[in-house]
Amino acid sequence: MHSGRILVVAPDDDLRRSLTFALAAYGYTVVAEQAWPGDATADAFDCIVLDEQVLSKSSTLPPALLSGPRPVLLLAYSEDALANEAVTGVIAMPLKGEAVPQAVAAAIATARQNAK
Repeated sequence: MHSGRILVVAPDDDLRRSLTFALAAYGYTVVAEQAWPGDATADAFDCIVLDEQVLSKSSTLPPALLSGPRPVLLLAYSEDALANEAVTGVIAMPLKGEAVPQAVAAAIATARQNAK
């Protein structure tokens, strides 16, 4: 089983529930939010899974979100988002199989390895 704290930010209720269920099944502790939580500290999480729609709807994302040691994975619907270089990784939507748990596990493992 994997371990770590994951922040999922997605406006769609069904997507948030699905991601929370899938990641929890792999042993992650998941905090799921509809929008970027204003009081959240990105460093409190081992990985952030961010829906592309959050980027287009919010002007309140902290600048530190896309920097720092924790990986940020973007759920991408558009060609522009698929080419986003500001995030650690991009996961194409619609989701296929275990794409998110696998991407989260790989991103956390890489971040932990780089921290050594």
